[in-house]
Amino acid sequence: MATASQHTELPLRVEEWTREQVYYWLTEVIKVDKKHADKLYEEEVSGEELVCYQPKHLQELGIKHGPAVKIITRLEMLKKEQQELPDNSYTQHTEASVDTTVENKDSISTDQTQIPKNAKKSKRKSQKKENTDLKSANSTDKLIQLGKDSVDNISKTTPKEDPQINEPLRKRPFSGTSTSSKETEPTESAEPKTSSINADKVVEKEKHMRSRSVLHSCSLYPFDQNSASHRYIQNYTLPPETGPGNLTDPVHEYKFMGRTDDIDVIKKKFNKEAFRFAAGCMNSRTNGTIHFGVADSKDSQYAHAEITGVSVDKKDTIIDHFNQGIKSYFDEHTDEAKQCIRQPRFVEVLCPDGTLSGKYVIEVDVVPSYSIVQGKLFYTQTLDEDSQWKKNKEKSLFIREGAATQDICKIGNPRDWQAKIAQISTKVNVLDNMRKEAEKRPLSKGTSNQGEKLKNLLTYGGNRLDHYDYYIIVTNKSHPEQLQHLQFMTTLKLFCVFDFDSNSVVNGSCHNYRDVRIANLHKPSQFHGDPGTIVKNLNLYKQTSWVFCNGREDLNTESDRPLQSNEWLKHKAGEVQDMISFLCNKDTLPRGRFLVIFLLLSTVEASVDPIFDTFMSFYKNLGGTENILSICTSDTSFQKWRDFIQARCDYDISQRSIYDLELSEINGTILKLGQNKQNAQRLLPSAEGSSVILQKKDEDLMTSLDILCENECENDYDESSAEFEEFKIKTESEFYRGGKVKWWNFYFSEQPAAKPFIKRDKHSKLESSIRSQTKNTKSTCVIVNLFHHPGCGGTTMAMHVMWNLRKELRCAVLKDNTISKEEVAQHVAHLIKCGKSENSLKTPVLLLVEDSEETENTQVLKHSLRTLTGETGATVIILNCIRTKTPQDRHNKSVDQSEFITAKLSDKEKCAFEMKLKELQEIKSFTTENFYSFMIMKTNFDPEYVANVATNILKDFRVSESKQTRLFCILALLNTYVAEPAVSRSICEDFLGIKSAFWGRESVLEKMEPYSCLLIEFGAEEYGGFKAIRFVHQHLATECVKQLEKTHNCSRADIVLEMLHCDAFFKTFAVNDVLVQSMKSMLITRQRKTEGDEKDTLFSPLIEDINLGEDGLNKIQKIFTAASERFEKDFTIPQALARHLYLKEKNFAEAKRWADIAKAIKENSYTVDTVGQVAKTELKNKLECKKQKKPCTAEDLSEYLELASTATKAFRKAQTLAKTDDALDIEQELHRKLSPYNISGYIGEIDTAMTVFDIIRKLPLFEIGDPMKDHYIQSFLKGNLPCASIPVCENKSNLQFVAVLQNYESFLTSLKSQVKEAFDFLEIYFTYMKEKGSDDMKDAKIRKRISEHYQHYISLFLTSAEDKQKEKKQKPTLSLNMEIEECRMFLEKNRADTFPGLLQVLEPKKVSVEQIAEKYSFIYKNSAIKTTKDKTNHLLAHVILKLICSKSKLAKSTEELNELLKDILQDVGTQHQYPEPFYLAILLLWPGKNVSSTGIKTYVDKIRSSARKNLSHMYRTRSTIAHFFLGTSDGIQRLVTKVSLDRSESVSNVKNRNILWQTGEIFKETPINSRLLRVRGTIEQGEVFTEYGNLKIPLRPAFLGGVRSGYSTENVSFYIGFAIDGPLAYDIQYEDDR
Repeated sequence: MATASQHTELPLRVEEWTREQVYYWLTEVIKVDKKHADKLYEEEVSGEELVCYQPKHLQELGIKHGPAVKIITRLEMLKKEQQELPDNSYTQHTEASVDTTVENKDSISTDQTQIPKNAKKSKRKSQKKENTDLKSANSTDKLIQLGKDSVDNISKTTPKEDPQINEPLRKRPFSGTSTSSKETEPTESAEPKTSSINADKVVEKEKHMRSRSVLHSCSLYPFDQNSASHRYIQNYTLPPETGPGNLTDPVHEYKFMGRTDDIDVIKKKFNKEAFRFAAGCMNSRTNGTIHFGVADSKDSQYAHAEITGVSVDKKDTIIDHFNQGIKSYFDEHTDEAKQCIRQPRFVEVLCPDGTLSGKYVIEVDVVPSYSIVQGKLFYTQTLDEDSQWKKNKEKSLFIREGAATQDICKIGNPRDWQAKIAQISTKVNVLDNMRKEAEKRPLSKGTSNQGEKLKNLLTYGGNRLDHYDYYIIVTNKSHPEQLQHLQFMTTLKLFCVFDFDSNSVVNGSCHNYRDVRIANLHKPSQFHGDPGTIVKNLNLYKQTSWVFCNGREDLNTESDRPLQSNEWLKHKAGEVQDMISFLCNKDTLPRGRFLVIFLLLSTVEASVDPIFDTFMSFYKNLGGTENILSICTSDTSFQKWRDFIQARCDYDISQRSIYDLELSEINGTILKLGQNKQNAQRLLPSAEGSSVILQKKDEDLMTSLDILCENECENDYDESSAEFEEFKIKTESEFYRGGKVKWWNFYFSEQPAAKPFIKRDKHSKLESSIRSQTKNTKSTCVIVNLFHHPGCGGTTMAMHVMWNLRKELRCAVLKDNTISKEEVAQHVAHLIKCGKSENSLKTPVLLLVEDSEETENTQVLKHSLRTLTGETGATVIILNCIRTKTPQDRHNKSVDQSEFITAKLSDKEKCAFEMKLKELQEIKSFTTENFYSFMIMKTNFDPEYVANVATNILKDFRVSESKQTRLFCILALLNTYVAEPAVSRSICEDFLGIKSAFWGRESVLEKMEPYSCLLIEFGAEEYGGFKAIRFVHQHLATECVKQLEKTHNCSRADIVLEMLHCDAFFKTFAVNDVLVQSMKSMLITRQRKTEGDEKDTLFSPLIEDINLGEDGLNKIQKIFTAASERFEKDFTIPQALARHLYLKEKNFAEAKRWADIAKAIKENSYTVDTVGQVAKTELKNKLECKKQKKPCTAEDLSEYLELASTATKAFRKAQTLAKTDDALDIEQELHRKLSPYNISGYIGEIDTAMTVFDIIRKLPLFEIGDPMKDHYIQSFLKGNLPCASIPVCENKSNLQFVAVLQNYESFLTSLKSQVKEAFDFLEIYFTYMKEKGSDDMKDAKIRKRISEHYQHYISLFLTSAEDKQKEKKQKPTLSLNMEIEECRMFLEKNRADTFPGLLQVLEPKKVSVEQIAEKYSFIYKNSAIKTTKDKTNHLLAHVILKLICSKSKLAKSTEELNELLKDILQDVGTQHQYPEPFYLAILLLWPGKNVSSTGIKTYVDKIRSSARKNLSHMYRTRSTIAHFFLGTSDGIQRLVTKVSLDRSESVSNVKNRNILWQTGEIFKETPINSRLLRVRGTIEQGEVFTEYGNLKIPLRPAFLGGVRSGYSTENVSFYIGFAIDGPLAYDIQYEDDR
């Protein structure tokens, strides 16, 4: 057929067309405007009606003359073609065609009342004639069911496309006694043979159906309720349409509404169907809901009741039209209709992957209350073609008959109509009585007291949210209306959130949470790997981790695309299960100390939903639901959730579920449980005695700080309650037993009738010192040191001072010393700015830092703070609390203001402790046995008291197989030799064999009786807050270790070996890592006077003490051997053993073996240096031994030189490796502070060389008194006199000496120059650099030693004034032709002969850029061999010339510059070791308008790797500078020089400019940022990226702290600068902050 579409074939007979096919023909074939086709479709014009139409009929519908003529003309052409074809011709229908099987099925829900009357009459006559048997049916419900069954049978066996199958059905139109909007089909189905016809077509059809074989059902929206959590899921199905039942259970009717987007058509259709349905329900006295956007039976491509949704741009348009239409439809019953018909409800439709589809199911509830509808029938008026209501038109009376709505007024036979009206009028009274009785029935909702149940489940029967350490929430899609009721999430201590809403970060619960609190955005895959690394990278325990379990829409990448359930199970489920296994490991979160809350904000409609799979993973990992709580926002949602779990687990979760509470009630209940602390406003002091609120989000950002507010502890409890009194006694008891002081202890002491807190004598002095520093305007950051003996109350005094100053200064305690000082500085700077405007007066900050020998020196923090706070004008005072065994000595040597306290009380302090003792004795639970820590201080740290306590506790101690005694020994040893040991409670439970039987189990302290009085449980905040066990006082631990060895035959070595052989201590998890680090520290960390120790030791105090005991050397070797087997990947253990062997046992062969093992594990400057030290020490040892024996022989000399050669090679290798050492890695491995650059290789080489020079000088090669002997030796060592030419005394021994010297001649002659280079390097090192935080003692000691060696060196080689002068001068030799040489000399003279020198040409200079470019052009043109250096310098000179003097005659075009670059890149390839060529590449090839960016990512990678290779050893103390920035212009002019930015008027002041650059504040200056281009990018896994098309280019943050910790994936923007190590991101702004 010529006019038919290639995609959809229409039946040849127009009369056979359905409404859908008419609509298709109009829009797709003859291309009529869609709005005209919509009108015909709304009038239900099928082919049978269409053939009757004339142009005037179309014009009456509002269709203009032109389109009307077109339609009729094309229709006549079709009729003519039809007449020329045989009568029995049929076409084959494609999948898209709509056949009459569908017609018959569709007729069930089609409102036939809207068909034009002339068509209706003809159809009605034929239907009556052919279906008299069905007409006699009394129940419309039965007819409808028969029709539905018929459809179901046909649809299961018959492909709808086959006309041969559908034809028999076409001949059986049907009509009941009245015309219904839901007409039914005949009871006969197609012939049986059709079930096997065209089976292939059935299969093909099923392949194209949209997952129709596994359609899931959806719950209906709760009737006449506001359930914000309820959403529908596209392509899921609702329950079948229903007829009246008990009158209160709503009937349901579905309307597709998916064929038009015309809002006028939608409004008209919506009102007509809604009011027709409403009238039917009101007249039938039944509740009901009509749903628009749900497939009715007319739609072949959808299943019946399948959710499709309706696209609605303006809801208010539909609502307004709806409200305006009620009066037009219901006339005199308008008021009653308004009371019965609810407002339209727009229910969001989700895609199957959980994302928003942008569509709605529009629903209208009808509630015909008895009091409103009693005795009334509700007629409605019809709407004519012109959309004008005509009062004189006949009315309709709709009733519900089964699942259909019928218009009684359309019954054609007057007698039948009268009979039906009479029947209805009679039935109304019956229905009214039934309705009245139905409304009296009580609601089924029981009284479950779920508010109290929720409290008990969240608090484990308590009154506060302090039972569980952490909460984990698993949630799904939220509704905007729910967000206001999710405040409770911000009060719970959330460890992480599993979020299945892929758009949550934009407009869901995540966005809501991050408005108030901080959450890092993660993926499940980020929880895979080493547990310790995961905890550190993701900021676990410090900030909430928000994990997107099914993608993130805002990232718009393929890997973050939300997946449907079946795809999710294949690609994402494994990652989520692994994450759950990580979380449920008792070393991550102890079992029973966390609660998993399934917060179902949307109904889980199917068991394949990913959130149900997540529940099953938790169920398996936790061994049941003991630690799982389900919260559902409706009873319907809960019923489905419970049924899924019951079916899978055979377990009823009702007892651990909340479902009868509104979300607002849940929110209020949890907020109340949080009481005041989380919700009360915490205050910070501000200027002039005022206060500002500390927002929770600000506090979350400052993860490294424990902030002390001015209203700390206030309003947290009802202080008149028994609960508060119990809490007070418990807190006080813990402190005086030996626990760390809490803010509460100071708060209690300030209450009425309370005794004051004990103050040490230095308290007032320290407080005054801090106050005086706030007046110091010379520096933005100062340090006040407090040196104290361990365990003497130093930290307590510091915190007490801070408590007293909390209303004057902003106070905070550094929680974790391992955090980078740059990040801490960022947090302190944030604390300064909280609640402040840019220009307001800043309140000083007091920061308490507990420093120790294991942590980085506070001077680094001071430097970082000065850099960050320079422009704020605020003062930061660091109260540095330092444990040391020599507090007074450290105080005397300190250059900063300082105080000290010792483990010795003054008379005044003794009196204070006596008074406190009397107060404590008033506490019922007080005994001296319970408060040993207090009693030790009260007795003035009396060693005799400590010894007596230890003796009494250990009197019956037996070292046996008892796990308690073995654990006690281990704890005692750790507390003796580790400053702050943290043995986790879970490790102790494992060791003691305590089962994980949730509650009622025996605690560690109970199990450790009778020794538990010496132990205390505490929270190790520095390591994530896990519970740990330690001794109440270090003095007691030390005394116990002594007595165990002396009296109970339990040596330190035995305890260490016991620890090393216990597998439970060495699991690779965070809390175990803490213990492992403590053990390594105990074995390795040496004492140093420079770090506050009493003496310098060669080994750790533990090893030194073992060495003093019986058979100490052998025990030490056993310990280190066992430790090396246990820590087989740790080089420090074999390194320490090697040191022990060569220093203590003089066993050099074994020492060399272990040094080589350490080097094999990790070759770095330290392990290689140890190899050299073994050889050097052996050399010196042999020389020392030889002094007492015969003179040196040739054999001895050969041995000496071999050792010296070995040592020197190792030291030189160490020098090379020092450039590539990872300083942080070394620091962590050795657990001590190190110089930022390891210089031991240089010192070792000088030391060895000096020894060799002495050996050579002392050889008896010359006659005694020969005046030339020193000259000969000098000449030989300088390489000026061959060994064979030395005029030695010729004897046998001398000839042997000469032969040995000849064997080592190359080694010996290289020593002088190598030593000179080492001296030169060390001079630069100590002149230009200073060790961070050093007090110069260490430097002074090393420099003195070097100075002595240098004096020796001068005496050897610089004996004449002429030689000394030569040594001071160096003259370069030039060998190029004269003109090139003159050019090079000019460039060198003007410091433009190097790449970095050329960058300095950007600064204003006397010599012009043109001259420099001219010289380079001459060299480039005339040099026979062009070096890479010449080429790169030449190009850079012309790039600078182009930027500064673009109009110069010498300036090259962009094309010429690119050609020069191309030549360089072809020359160097991608393996060039230096970064300069790649720097030029990223300058010229960076993506932009009209720029070819080929290979840019490769060049970025190469510049980063080459810079790292050549410059990284300097990064420890310096950072790179960007000389060019990306500007807003095009071409090469988009490069903006830093110099030109510096010349801006707003930053012309040099001092201010430097501060602005250091802090990054310069980018807030308009003259600066107006010239620069801000680009968009992302942060992923802590890395910054920018994207240009398909290019994803990495950048490095210019400022440490520019990227938040936690590895959150975020959208950002920034400026780009170009440095020698690659592109830098400046002024990084997070999109959610802008």
